[in-house]
Amino acid sequence: MDILRLNTGFYPFVILIAVICIIHPVLADGGTVTISYRGAGGYTIGDVITFDGRNTVSNTTLLKISGYGLPDAGVPLYDLNGIPGSGNTVSVSPDGSWKFVWYSANAAGIEKMTTARYTFIAVDLTNPEKMGSTSVLMKKPEFYINPQVSAANPGHYVEISGIAEQGVTYVIIEITDSESRILHTFVSPVSGTGDFSYEFHVDMQPGQYTVRVSNPSLANALTSIFTVVPFETSTPVSTIPGVTPTLAETVPVLTGSSPDQTQPSAPVASFTPSTPLSPLTPVAGLALAGLIALAGSAGKRKY
Repeated sequence: MDILRLNTGFYPFVILIAVICIIHPVLADGGTVTISYRGAGGYTIGDVITFDGRNTVSNTTLLKISGYGLPDAGVPLYDLNGIPGSGNTVSVSPDGSWKFVWYSANAAGIEKMTTARYTFIAVDLTNPEKMGSTSVLMKKPEFYINPQVSAANPGHYVEISGIAEQGVTYVIIEITDSESRILHTFVSPVSGTGDFSYEFHVDMQPGQYTVRVSNPSLANALTSIFTVVPFETSTPVSTIPGVTPTLAETVPVLTGSSPDQTQPSAPVASFTPSTPLSPLTPVAGLALAGLIALAGSAGKRKY
């Protein structure tokens, strides 16, 4: 009878312990972060790459890139000159999924990348220990603009520079308007190492224009959108990659702004301390008051 009573109480206890052992790791895990990309496994620097994944930890994912020429802690995908450890943020959908489209040609510091395998890291913004990563083989093209032209104000100059590594001696630069009419044609020499750089004067009206760089012996041509904006709608040129002003000027933020970038910052307070009084000032004041009193009493005795 005692054995039967022990068995009826023992089996529920064993089942309870088993359930706890199964549930506990799940509860302790607290969610996961994953990242993947769409494609065959290789891209050319300047391509558009789509990343996606899941984040069941919180509602914000932080994306970083690391690899050859970049800090081990990673930098934002849109600022390869950024602070190590910082990144671009992307919102997480209610179902835990996220998606990020990287227009790599618009990344500041893209010239740091070369033909190599780079690691793309996704971490949870509030729990950095929750992370996932994937690697992508990035190939440096034989012909590219570096950096891309973006925007400028009328009357100023911008510089187009890049690499043409196929032995050409010059490149043709064409500026066309929204109706594909060629407004300007420039010829830039290419150095023996393949570098080229050309600066032109912005004399077009505000609007969007296309910059096309080509050579008859090159199979592909490079194009980018160039925006001319009036002064009153502009923001500091230092925020725009790809613009080399000859004067202090302002330009607008790139069309199709990149996702937010988290950068650690610390406000610095400044103040101007007041000048301290000399320790002899009270003594001088008392002496002056005494002289005034003596002069007043002497005047009364005289009259």
